[in-house]
Amino acid sequence: MKRRILIVEDNADLRRLYAIGLNLRGYEVRLAANGAEAIDRVETEKPDLVILDLCMPVMDGWQFIDRLNPQGAPETVPILVITGHDKPTDRIIPPCVRGWLAKPASIDEVAVKLTEITLPPASH
Repeated sequence: MKRRILIVEDNADLRRLYAIGLNLRGYEVRLAANGAEAIDRVETEKPDLVILDLCMPVMDGWQFIDRLNPQGAPETVPILVITGHDKPTDRIIPPCVRGWLAKPASIDEVAVKLTEITLPPASH
């Protein structure tokens, strides 16, 4: 069964590049342009993992993480952050964030990182 990946990225070209590369590697890919759209997709499509940009309009990546995994709630979906920012030193990175890549991350780097992240068994 194909793993379902949700790519949350406001840059349409980058979103498309990752989607094509991951489709070619056997993943089933869904797309969202911001955190608000991604919340809806997570609820309806139940991805196995979310690839998340942090700087986006409408709802940024941190707001998405806080909404998806409120403090004290059980973890829901593993997240791979791909961002132009370093890991923050003034914020605790929640356990749902399983990986962190700096932009620009190549599709090969993304694919390698995905193999390092333990995903829950496919449930679809």
